[in-house]
Amino acid sequence: MIPSARPFFSAITPLTILIFVLTSCTSSRKLNYFNNLPDSVVVTLPTAVVEERIIIRGDVLDIIFNALDQEAARPFNKQTSMSPTTAGISSGRSQSASSSQGYTVYLDGNIELPVLGKIQAAGKTLSQLKAELTTKASPYLKDLVLDVHFNSFPVTILGEVRSPGTFSLPAQRTTVFEALAAAGDLPNSAKKYNVHRYRDYNGERSITTINLNDRQFLYNPELFQMKPNDVLYVQTRKGVIFKDDFGLMASIVTLVVSVVTLGFAIKK
Repeated sequence: MIPSARPFFSAITPLTILIFVLTSCTSSRKLNYFNNLPDSVVVTLPTAVVEERIIIRGDVLDIIFNALDQEAARPFNKQTSMSPTTAGISSGRSQSASSSQGYTVYLDGNIELPVLGKIQAAGKTLSQLKAELTTKASPYLKDLVLDVHFNSFPVTILGEVRSPGTFSLPAQRTTVFEALAAAGDLPNSAKKYNVHRYRDYNGERSITTINLNDRQFLYNPELFQMKPNDVLYVQTRKGVIFKDDFGLMASIVTLVVSVVTLGFAIKK
């Protein structure tokens, strides 16, 4: 029995080494961003046009009314609790502007404001909503100054990233780079050439494939710029999955070989 086992061990050892080497080798073109950029030091990209964000259901808006007579503007704002000391120190426009005035856009597309009541917000831009609110409130407030902005910019990153989850991006920086950075960037095991973006925005739903290895991604603002509530799903490379499965198989084979070897040693 012992001589017949030697060919088995001599065959399985080089085979194991060969499979390990093959599964360990990965082309750098699959790991790096933008492999086909020109060799010049500076690459000029087209100017990215900033698209005005559309208000959708579920958004949270900060809306603050300020006026020459701040007491007259107070009923138009959400009442926030302030200590007597703070209330005594605060005066003029700074008192109202110091508080966050978050209004959720409900499923019917409306927000509900003090005094003005329900206002349709979904489907409008901030400038359109601001113009409408200014028109409605101006008869009551002299020298009205209205501050309207989004409270958050949520995106979700799933799959083969270091820290998957839902993140709120800064309103001024909403590119795919910022989204991936929030999730800890992509490990080498990620398919950078096959990232799926799920988008549900302003009544339109779509799934788009993004190739981060290709420089053309930088020239396409539709791909480069994120929109609120976008979801990025990053797939795992098949070689990595195979390597993990092979690691388990190799462990089992090693255990079996060890047991067989021990058995032969005992019989000797």
